[in-house]
Amino acid sequence: MKLSLSISFAFILSIVKSQSVSIDSIITRQSLEYTVSALAHDSMKGRYTALDETKNAAIFIANQFEKAGLTPLAGNDFYFSYYPLKFEYKDTTTLVDAINVLGAIQGNESADSLVIFCAHYDHVGIGKTDGTFSKDSVFNGANDNASGVALLIELAKYYAKEKNNKYTLLFIAFSGEELGLLGSAHTASHMNQSLIRAVINFDMVGRSLSNRAKTCMVIADNSKPLIKKLNAEIYPQKKFFIADKFPEEKLFYRSDHYSFNQVANKIFFTASSPTDRYYHTIDDEYKTINFDFLLLNAKNIAIACKIFLK
Repeated sequence: MKLSLSISFAFILSIVKSQSVSIDSIITRQSLEYTVSALAHDSMKGRYTALDETKNAAIFIANQFEKAGLTPLAGNDFYFSYYPLKFEYKDTTTLVDAINVLGAIQGNESADSLVIFCAHYDHVGIGKTDGTFSKDSVFNGANDNASGVALLIELAKYYAKEKNNKYTLLFIAFSGEELGLLGSAHTASHMNQSLIRAVINFDMVGRSLSNRAKTCMVIADNSKPLIKKLNAEIYPQKKFFIADKFPEEKLFYRSDHYSFNQVANKIFFTASSPTDRYYHTIDDEYKTINFDFLLLNAKNIAIACKIFLK
């Protein structure tokens, strides 16, 4: 009998092991680099909302959502949700369709309850040099916010493989953030926010506060107990998640989570200082991203944010 039990137990362990998901095989530096390099490429012309190049960025993200295994939402066009935008360009104003990109993982138990993960993919576009557009005037937005979108895609891949979410997970790449949270405001106004358990936002997560620091700020109401819980999930890295270092900058009000004003549980992950020397400059390029840190950040957030899934 003892021999039979031991064999059965070993067999069960082998099954469990074969079904387990290795985070290292899913969230990789290579895939983070791929996303950031694509979105921050000069050909995207700074991803100013509603430019043709920004539509190309939306298509890229939608394809990554599809590869990750996310499901498009009913009523949308593929993974695209459109909203009207007054677009001012070269002294003219036109009404255009701006694009948010949405995909979901259905919940296993409470499918009508939502946890939203989001990041904005737009940036500030392209500047002028001597009255003409030039390659050197592209605001590539590698950290702001190609890094956040890259992290968002990695989380989508990881959670889609795990399939351990009690609630439906909604992944959104917003446009219009740089123009005043326009994309997220449109989405929030067309949702029943009483069904949303949490909104978790990623913005500027590819560079840390300093070369020595390996930390990510968690900005939320009553953040201290939340930070403690998040750090407990990634022990012994017990000081990775830290509180807002720049309260005077009012960062909580400056990114897309804030649009969901009827949701109490809004969490904002950001790793960079608002006084970062590359912030909103033409030098916020792929080469300035610390991909070892971004990889660490992505894995830690993926593990820690499981507390919102159950």
